[in-house]
Amino acid sequence: MARNTLVTLMRENREEILNEWFHQFIGAYPPETVKYFERIENTFTNPIGSNVHKSLVAILDELLGEQDGDKIYKDLEMILRIKAVQDVSPSKAAAFTMALKSIIQKRFQKEINSGTISVNDLLEFYDTLDSIALIAFNIYTESRELIYDMRIREIKERNDILQKANLLNESVDTSTFMRCSNYIEEK
Repeated sequence: MARNTLVTLMRENREEILNEWFHQFIGAYPPETVKYFERIENTFTNPIGSNVHKSLVAILDELLGEQDGDKIYKDLEMILRIKAVQDVSPSKAAAFTMALKSIIQKRFQKEINSGTISVNDLLEFYDTLDSIALIAFNIYTESRELIYDMRIREIKERNDILQKANLLNESVDTSTFMRCSNYIEEK
């Protein structure tokens, strides 16, 4: 019953929750980028803001409904592939999933304190968000691995072309290169 109360209250406040969640997500970007991402109406002129917003809508709707894991995965994948290309840390990439906890906590503090929403049911909902965060982390990691694999293939192809043209004295050791590039990225 209490979880139904939480879901009912979330449904009644869906637009406000979604708006706050989206603004927390884009708030991690510089202010000039935030202004651009806020214009979500046109996928063509603002593909990142529009697609992130659509994915957050779908994830929230799934949390308030059937919770189809495949649909949630697809929408998480959209967001995390964007984050992977932007090369943010895994924790920052998946942080938007945890942001929903604080939004719910703040918005329904009175109902939680009064017992209208039970702590156990709130924790159950939070466990669902934790699971989504772990899935998000996996998706981000897989996406980063794919990007690194593509970089390695490109380096090998360029190396092969240079070797065939006799422009290199020896082939490049890509494992050494990746260690160096990881060191450079950390700086």
